[in-house]
Amino acid sequence: MSERIRNFLSSLADLDQAKKLVTPDVRFIAVREQSYDALSVYGTFEGYDGLVEFVSGLRAHFDTQQFHIDASLESEELGYASGRFEHRIRTTGRPFVSHWAVMCEFRDGKIALYRFYEDNAALEEAMGSRTECKEEI
Repeated sequence: MSERIRNFLSSLADLDQAKKLVTPDVRFIAVREQSYDALSVYGTFEGYDGLVEFVSGLRAHFDTQQFHIDASLESEELGYASGRFEHRIRTTGRPFVSHWAVMCEFRDGKIALYRFYEDNAALEEAMGSRTECKEEI
């Protein structure tokens, strides 16, 4: 199991602890790089302030019912983990159930990039909102 990713996910209840596990210039990419007014959990969040904004958005929208890590793999520079979760959307009361994956890049033993993937169609359905993806590959 990827200790750095698991430790980070476990630390999200204590942002002071979470800050110790990321670089000062960390980038969080939540599903899509661009942000949307209707779905503020999408977007790119940078640095310690970005960590706080990212986690605050999760807390504002999701009442986590279950969160499981099923698999992970880590090297000195890269880490991957995947699993499944169930959240209840606070604004709609609807369930959001998805498999998820995260890819992390590490620098100096800390997370420098955190890129999270989930079933965005299921999220948009649960939140009652739609977006258009305009990202370039």
